[in-house]
Amino acid sequence: MDQTVHSFISKHGLIQPHQVLLVAVSGGPDSIALLHFLKSLRRQIPLRIIALSVDHGLRGEESKEDLRFVKKTCKQWEVEFLGTSVDVKSYKESTGKGTQEAARDLRYQFFSKMMYVYGGDALVLGHHGDDQAETVLMQMTRSARPEAVHGMPVQRSFADGKIIRPFLCVSKDQIFAYLEKHRIEVRMDPSNNETDYTRNAFRHHVLPFMKEQNPKFHQHMQAWSERVEEERVYINEQAQNVLKEVHFSKDVEKFAHFSIQTFKTFPLALQRTAFHLILNYLYVKQNEDISYIHEEMFMNLLDEEKPNASLDFPQGLKIKRAYDKVTFTFAEDKEADTFHQLFHVGEAVELPDGSRLESQWSCSYEEDPYVYVCDENHVKLPLILRTRQKGDRIRVRGMNGSKKVKDIFIDQKIPAHLRDMWPIVTDQTGKILWVVGLKKGGDPAGLSSSGTWLRLHYKNKAET
Repeated sequence: MDQTVHSFISKHGLIQPHQVLLVAVSGGPDSIALLHFLKSLRRQIPLRIIALSVDHGLRGEESKEDLRFVKKTCKQWEVEFLGTSVDVKSYKESTGKGTQEAARDLRYQFFSKMMYVYGGDALVLGHHGDDQAETVLMQMTRSARPEAVHGMPVQRSFADGKIIRPFLCVSKDQIFAYLEKHRIEVRMDPSNNETDYTRNAFRHHVLPFMKEQNPKFHQHMQAWSERVEEERVYINEQAQNVLKEVHFSKDVEKFAHFSIQTFKTFPLALQRTAFHLILNYLYVKQNEDISYIHEEMFMNLLDEEKPNASLDFPQGLKIKRAYDKVTFTFAEDKEADTFHQLFHVGEAVELPDGSRLESQWSCSYEEDPYVYVCDENHVKLPLILRTRQKGDRIRVRGMNGSKKVKDIFIDQKIPAHLRDMWPIVTDQTGKILWVVGLKKGGDPAGLSSSGTWLRLHYKNKAET
């Protein structure tokens, strides 16, 4: 086993001379074997080793005895020891978390604190190859997303250093053989034999069958995990090209949006990866409630025939499609700021979205999409500025007959959430003169007309 672990450490560059290694030690076979291996490694390279042990208070006097056993073992092996006791029960009650999750939180809080206090380069954990195989099998059972099935990393950032797992290359049987060879005493946790916990069920029922089929199953799972991690890093790097086309908010209120047409120019694999990277940004870290079903819902939204559609995701996240634009937001849908008011010539009215509509008499006839001009003789004043009403129709200039305002919004691809607050100008008879910025109605001003021009000018928020 020694040579296997040495090669694994060298391959991944896990340990360097003169490092400070903090070792998580429970007193069980895995962590005691790890501590013995590392203290023996000191004969070859200079290292400072500090054993960390946590009494979770879940097994009364027995768990206290585990702590005393680790302390005694460290004294015999001339290894520094730091132990603590935590109140898992109170933490569970205050957070609502399960026993295992609560214990893990408190354990890692202690580990993190000690890493900073002692300037630890690495926290060394005793997870082995069988643990890795169990983890991968559990992840496969829970999720169909490749990025969610990756096993435990050989090393990752933690506190001011990293976590390393040098025993991922060996099996539980190899560890027991190592302990027997060196005649090392350990403590056994009886809860490991219970099958109430999911991991233990996999350990006692699923993994033995897999190892019957292939005694080197743990090696295959570790090799698979490393390859998956390498490929995941690569595809995430490639997905950054997709994210360049996504606009992310710089405000406290997080949101993101992008063009569907642009997004779909990228390969499907990168679209999926970018989707999860967007969620990572919005949720801070990947939400455990997100599954492949949510991914499929998102991909279907991109292909949705309806121009306006939305999805409800966990924690209040909404994904909205409005024609070519998709927006991710936690903002609640607000009721439309409808309005209905008289609009006198010479006034400037500010609209709820911050834009303005100005009116004045003019001696010249000049138009653009945001300017409406008509002969004063063709309208009955004062004008009315309002939002749409059911059944609205407009006689569009240059067309015979009238057209529904609803159809104009659809033709112009106006997002559904903007339609109820879109400004519309009518005269006193109710005749729609202008669906602002979209279509103009009323009689066109003729060049031979000698009347005074009524000129309306719309300025969006950026211009005001």
